[in-house]
Amino acid sequence: MWTSTSLLLLATAATLVDRAAAACQHIAVDLCRGTGYNYTSMPNLVGHDTQADADFTLQTFSPLVQYGCSAQLGFFLCSVYVPMCNEKVTSPIGPCRGLCEAVRARCYPVLQGFGFPWPAALDCSRFPAQNDHRHMCMEGPGEVGLGVAPARPSGSRVLSTDPDVTPCSHYARPDLYVRANRTGRCLQRCDADILFTKVDKDVAEVWISVLSAICFVTSLFAVVTFLADSGSMFPYPERPLPFLALCHNMVSVGWGLRAALGRDAVACYPDYSRTLLLAQEGLGNAHCALVFFLTYFFGNAIAIW
Repeated sequence: MWTSTSLLLLATAATLVDRAAAACQHIAVDLCRGTGYNYTSMPNLVGHDTQADADFTLQTFSPLVQYGCSAQLGFFLCSVYVPMCNEKVTSPIGPCRGLCEAVRARCYPVLQGFGFPWPAALDCSRFPAQNDHRHMCMEGPGEVGLGVAPARPSGSRVLSTDPDVTPCSHYARPDLYVRANRTGRCLQRCDADILFTKVDKDVAEVWISVLSAICFVTSLFAVVTFLADSGSMFPYPERPLPFLALCHNMVSVGWGLRAALGRDAVACYPDYSRTLLLAQEGLGNAHCALVFFLTYFFGNAIAIW
């Protein structure tokens, strides 16, 4: 015979299940379609209230996904930002800690190479250690089954002294990196095409050079006009316009120097073996510092003006 307490518990459980079912929604994020589940719920594991917000954040990971540092990266990101929803479970189902650690072991070195930290929202300690009846989570499709070598544990990123081990082998493309002796870090070769092809780089360089030349001519004309007749043509409140034009002119000079000197002279630095590496902190390059000063300082001045 049912007691009033039992009936209340059953009613509460039914209500929770109904709410979970109502909260489930079809996945609308393109990256996460075909991941093995079709329904999600919001808010997700990082606090986004809509799938549009989650999709906007996921787009920032597109270069890393295209790079292919881990075969499980797309699934892992979807499990965090677009977690699985099941009508029998009241909370969204995200990734297991092992999946996070496997992806981090492969992709964190790539982010380090470009000077980016591992996102705090993807801290592996936030996720359940294993999938069980207390904490449900998704373990992922695995790396080996997708034709990729098994992920190395997170503690194995220390550069090996074994001569049989290729330096920078923790990267997906170790041949595109060189280990610097004085810093112990793996630096990208200047001729390496990692995120963009050589054609993409050439097209971008042409466009930047053309636009910089146009900016230089137009901004210089505005500055010269102001100097020639500063009293009548630029009264207040238009007086800041020539100073804004001057800042634009200096930014165009910075990009003009970049185009005139060439990519290797500005963005690269030769190591002890004369191999050109991508200039980073600790690698001195006067041309790089000058271009950075002109574009960064006067670019901020433009924003202030």
